[in-house]
Amino acid sequence: MKDYVFSINGKFVDEGDAKVSVLDHGFLFGDSIYEVVRTVNGKLFAADRHLKRLHKSAQALDMPLQRDDDWFIKHWRAMHKRRGGGESYLRIIVTRGVGPLSLDYSKCDKQNVIGIAKPLNVWPDEDYAHGCKVVLAHVRRNPKQATDPAIKSGNYLNNVLALKEAREHQGAEAVMLNVEGHVTEATTSNIFMVKDGVVKTPARKEGLLEGVTRGFIIEVCRQLGIRCEETIFTGDDLLNADEVFITGTTRDVMPVGHIGRHKIKRTPGSITIRIANAYHEVLHDPKNHQ
Repeated sequence: MKDYVFSINGKFVDEGDAKVSVLDHGFLFGDSIYEVVRTVNGKLFAADRHLKRLHKSAQALDMPLQRDDDWFIKHWRAMHKRRGGGESYLRIIVTRGVGPLSLDYSKCDKQNVIGIAKPLNVWPDEDYAHGCKVVLAHVRRNPKQATDPAIKSGNYLNNVLALKEAREHQGAEAVMLNVEGHVTEATTSNIFMVKDGVVKTPARKEGLLEGVTRGFIIEVCRQLGIRCEETIFTGDDLLNADEVFITGTTRDVMPVGHIGRHKIKRTPGSITIRIANAYHEVLHDPKNHQ
């Protein structure tokens, strides 16, 4: 079993040979997009939804993909197989490609596709049993009018700086507000709160990445008959919530126990547990595997 597997444009290479030109615009300007697919029982989970979002990111950057969906599916499978065992975290990065040292990308003709596979993240059992700690970051989320967070691009400095704040306070994640002071998302997770039996998550217009797991959770709430709203709320609203949880491709549904020094009322709460259990069924449903 390999810890890491690397590929460049579909060819598997050793780490030392996993190289692109220094004139690649992905390296120079963060002009790239990416997606991460996980495996469940060795199968790709929700790869179709990840590919749909990859296309949306590519369209937003005027960078239509030069490979078809079948190529990405086959390569994700090949990356997992090459790892040789265990569940996998499978990242595909598509860069604008090589061009002149200029913001003008008109001469970037050929995209580079970089693959990185590693064992699926294993988060502490303690975080699921008693809730993780998050912080409200002082770093604000990029506004949609600047670098739209709905684009899953290689430009992650905003998130890096927010997570730095979390780590300085022993937090697992940092929750970012937008310039209006409304909650958006965490650095690599979406966030939900429960108040008076209603599940709430920030509306997409607030500036956030529309997480694949987030979408499943909204569907799960509908199936369970739990009211779920995509809405606006503040950091204070989050502190006053009955339950809080974060979601993501590798985290699934993780309850939040503390926001900074503030303890959440119920962790994990009964609604969070119901949602987590229902999502576990979605995760293992063969119809969501490829």
